[in-house]
Amino acid sequence: MTIAKPIQPDTNSVNAAEEEIDPSSSSGAGVAAAPAKEPTAPPTQDIVPWHRFLDSARNQDIKERFTQEVSEILESEAVSDQCCIGLIEPQDSITTSDLDAVFGALAAENAAHQKNVLLFLLCPGGSIEPAFQISKICKTFARERFTVVVPRQAKSAATLIAIGADEIHMGPLGQLGPIDPQLDGLPALGVSQALGTIASVVEKHPGSAEMFARYLQQTLTVEQVGYCDRISESAVQYAERLLSTKQNLAKPAGQIARELVYEYKDHNFVIDIEETRKHLGVEWIKTDTKEVRAAERIYSLFELVGFFFQFAKNRRLYIMGSLTNPAAIRIVKNLK
Repeated sequence: MTIAKPIQPDTNSVNAAEEEIDPSSSSGAGVAAAPAKEPTAPPTQDIVPWHRFLDSARNQDIKERFTQEVSEILESEAVSDQCCIGLIEPQDSITTSDLDAVFGALAAENAAHQKNVLLFLLCPGGSIEPAFQISKICKTFARERFTVVVPRQAKSAATLIAIGADEIHMGPLGQLGPIDPQLDGLPALGVSQALGTIASVVEKHPGSAEMFARYLQQTLTVEQVGYCDRISESAVQYAERLLSTKQNLAKPAGQIARELVYEYKDHNFVIDIEETRKHLGVEWIKTDTKEVRAAERIYSLFELVGFFFQFAKNRRLYIMGSLTNPAAIRIVKNLK
């Protein structure tokens, strides 16, 4: 398959035309025709470096060049036969918008379920409900196999997406994380644990009871406290349902789910390849695959463009949907 060249910002540049040779031409009767010249290849155009390209490029040009280079990576690593989608949001959380974007990409590019689904995942976490649905819908649309590839972090709700896949491919620096539901940016489990700590302090120092009572009244409602307990148990149920679809994990699914929700004390705890295999086994945790190689190259491109983009235009990129569709590239003002 021919790989398209990256889009050039100079729309006035023109390729030199190849010299056309007419093989039927003759120099006359009894005279041998002059040997045909080899066609002259057009001169190779220099690819404008990203840091220069971003200075004057329009947003649409940036999106098109980025997806074109991603397409080349997918082709060269021999994974372009799969339905390749991405949730690459290192500074954002998973929401229903991600669910809509993933569903739209799957419906547009794999409506007949003719391809396997390959999800490139990079995200610090988010809401567990859309994460659960993303994992389920990717599995539903896959012909035979739904694969998640993790080049760096896929935490909390992103981990929930990953454990619903048939295979998880992890780069050397890939990591999952505890499934740790959040309440207004705070871990739901942390609220219950904090209440337990306060109760212990009050028991030792009864005089502090009134002070803590006023503080809690201003900070938390009874409904919020109840929600924190319910959402953590919901996370266990969602994880158990995804894990139970795997033949070798059906029996211990409940135990594994509770470990991923309750065993770790820090939202950012690194569950690396070794730790992941401890929980899930070695059968479906893959490393050093073509999918990992593609993910590492896409991540490097994403980081390169993002690094220069924040300086050129104080903007950043994130990806929601098809990796080869410019519409999946979102450009927003850089977070301070």
